[in-house]
Amino acid sequence: MHFADRLAETSRSKKTIAVLGVDPQLDSSEHPGIPGGYTLSRFCCEVIEACAKSIVAIKPQLAFFEARGVEGMRTLSSVIKFARHLGLMVIADAKRGDIGSTSAAYAEAFLGDGDFSCDAVTVNPYLGSDALAPFIARVRHGRGVFVLVKTSNPSSGEFQDREASGAPFWELVAARVNGWGSDFVGKSGLSSVGAVVGATYPSHARRARELMPNGIVLVPGYGTQGGSDQDAVAAARPDGSGIIVSSSRGLMYAFEKDGGTPPEAAAKAAEAMRAGLNRALGCR
Repeated sequence: MHFADRLAETSRSKKTIAVLGVDPQLDSSEHPGIPGGYTLSRFCCEVIEACAKSIVAIKPQLAFFEARGVEGMRTLSSVIKFARHLGLMVIADAKRGDIGSTSAAYAEAFLGDGDFSCDAVTVNPYLGSDALAPFIARVRHGRGVFVLVKTSNPSSGEFQDREASGAPFWELVAARVNGWGSDFVGKSGLSSVGAVVGATYPSHARRARELMPNGIVLVPGYGTQGGSDQDAVAAARPDGSGIIVSSSRGLMYAFEKDGGTPPEAAAKAAEAMRAGLNRALGCR
């Protein structure tokens, strides 16, 4: 089934646009990445299960699994399978993009039928169209692609806001995403070629919607990074559709602030996130 249509239907039926970012942090001098008494797999899977009723998808950040070597990659595979068993969609936060043959291998890894097969993947457009073509080709087989357009990190403007052909560079990327996605608009009116636009730049998000009227916008930067409910829904279409909002540390590590077990705290935080985003959509 068409990726964007599946996502829209799941979002409508569950009344949520929330996404759980599965980012099991590495150990630091202040905090262990994995809570005491948990394994990597148990921590991730229990938090996913606890949040499942309040979210539409999970978004595992591959770096945190890759950094843990073979164990991490085995856990990633099991996390993907577990989330799908719960009826959740899976977006690989991989940010890949390379020369054609390498991108083809990445597309096979994350949008094929192997151990790390996901519903969608984030990609980096810096190398141009040929780097993204293997990913976009998978859209015809029910997969989705989210292209980095305007990211949530503080220094994103260093390159993304530089003027090119009379407009900020990120706007040129957004226009290109709209072109790539024009052949993949489903019955929902949404394209399976979407964009990543951070909640930390709401005015840019509104402009992004003008440039990509049919694109699904994946919104990071919510909560811990500073984006509010209102900021996060800035790119929504007039009917409230076309966006999904990700929170990672704010859900997975909610127990550090709110107490309780990691699953209990994550479930409460995910439901509060779902309700807050829905209220923000209703106030637009």
